[in-house]
Amino acid sequence: MIQSPSPTTPSASQKISAAYQKLSQTYLKRNPDDDTKFGIVVVGVLVLAAAAYLSLAYGWPKFSRAEVFFAECVREMFQSDNLVTPLYHGTPFFDKPILSYWTIAASYLMFGVSHFTSRIPSVLCALGTVLLSALAGKHLFGTKVGSLTAAVLASSVMFISFSNLCMSDMTLVFFDTLTMGLLYWSLENEKRRNILLYIASLSMGLAFLTKGPVGIVLPSLAFAIYLTLTKQWKKIELVRHVLPCAFFMALAGVPWFMAAYRQNGAGALSYFFIHENLERFAGSTYDTHRPIWFMVVSLFGGMLPWSVFLPMAFSDSFKKMKAGLQNVTAQKHFYLWLWIAVVIGFFSLSRGKIDYYALPVYPAAAILIAHYLSAACELKTPFIKAFSWTISAGATIGGIVIAVLCARAFPGEGPENWIALPAVLTTCGALMLQLCASKEPRRMFKMLFVCVCLSAMAVAAQVYPWINSKQAVLKYVPYLQTLPETARVGVYTSLQNWIDEVTFQTNLEPIKVESIKMAEQLLSSKSETVLLIQESEYAQMSSSAKEHSRVLASNPFIPRSINPVYFVSKGKALGESKLLLVTNK
Repeated sequence: MIQSPSPTTPSASQKISAAYQKLSQTYLKRNPDDDTKFGIVVVGVLVLAAAAYLSLAYGWPKFSRAEVFFAECVREMFQSDNLVTPLYHGTPFFDKPILSYWTIAASYLMFGVSHFTSRIPSVLCALGTVLLSALAGKHLFGTKVGSLTAAVLASSVMFISFSNLCMSDMTLVFFDTLTMGLLYWSLENEKRRNILLYIASLSMGLAFLTKGPVGIVLPSLAFAIYLTLTKQWKKIELVRHVLPCAFFMALAGVPWFMAAYRQNGAGALSYFFIHENLERFAGSTYDTHRPIWFMVVSLFGGMLPWSVFLPMAFSDSFKKMKAGLQNVTAQKHFYLWLWIAVVIGFFSLSRGKIDYYALPVYPAAAILIAHYLSAACELKTPFIKAFSWTISAGATIGGIVIAVLCARAFPGEGPENWIALPAVLTTCGALMLQLCASKEPRRMFKMLFVCVCLSAMAVAAQVYPWINSKQAVLKYVPYLQTLPETARVGVYTSLQNWIDEVTFQTNLEPIKVESIKMAEQLLSSKSETVLLIQESEYAQMSSSAKEHSRVLASNPFIPRSINPVYFVSKGKALGESKLLLVTNK
């Protein structure tokens, strides 16, 4: 009797693909309209993006960039029972206006004081910006462009990075996006023009209260240029629009400045407007010595992996704008590119260029990229095919390479401690390759968004905890919190970037120890003293100083900021440096 061959067991990727196809068929049978499809996709993007942003915000227990200035100021404002004047180590700090501090304060009131709660306002503003951008893309170019806009923006590298940072930038991006959307809509909708312009002006006032004059100057400048070149000034009236809009801007932005003036005098306003705005833009105080093209490069780098399509998107828009700016389609493209050009051009002229100053144009760029991609996916252009295969193969190979490097770098640790990121990249890459083979580029781009978000969650789940285990200061914080108020805490100069962190987590004011001699003098004090110092530096202290001190703890420590190259090159040796907790008692 001849037996039929047993069926081959399907692989994991085949099972996932089959399940995806079954869900797609079930979804199509319901035959939802375009708006319903748009809503489902955007909600899905927001849910996955929220999971990625929140996991990153929760997983990193040390402040990065300028986060500590905002978080510590709010904590000290609570202590002093003063919500008008930001305080940094007890000193009025007018680096930024008050709105971001207030949003963090609201988060503290609801959820308590922590790194994670400090970042919740930025996460919410990032998600709000994704939603606004999706709605703007849908309004301008249709539901497919709108849903793809959400995926492009939500998974851009720098947007993800700042979505979970306790800073004012994501709040500014939210209000700028709301402002620019409402201003454009007001020109289309005569019946609701008044209310749309009033809300837009209120949004500009709140942007001013978030970041300063750029919240009003840049949107107003872009809108004025647009009205001039498209010959639409007649739609804006002085009494009905301009004067009420000025009132709403002032209503949002002026009251706090008046209160700050009453509490701190003219010096506070002078510091903010002169030192933090004019001198930051034109003065040598904040000169970063970066070339004029730096902001363009920042936009391209920050919007990876999607920014590779910006040149094609511009070429596509340019062909439409050549027909003349009286054409409605040309006006839509021109408005978005003008938004980008004004912001990038303004900061390109500044002497204080910083990469994240390009963030406010990310929504406009995402819409333009999504518009190009949507059309290119329908045509299945050669570049789309080439990119799809390249990025899919890159993700697959990248996952394998990372797995091999991690296995070599951490031979003593089981795969369960580092496998998440390689597994995500390899699995998503394989699915993307399958979609490329099926000639479904639109689904491939959706899977790319999923890959980026899942990779972020994998980093938060496994990479962050491993790094945190090598941050000895975090292990010493519970002990420092038990010290009496009279105790003195010293932090050696090589660890000075931890001073603010210690203050935020312990409510202590550490002393910056700038030499071995100063460390010896501090430990010779009669009052209880604790010193954070690296093992190699402690070894340089005199024998008599060591005799009068005691090492309470010694733990692995990473002395510098980590990047992927440093992480892989150091491997097992990463964290071999020791940080000591030394006391004179």
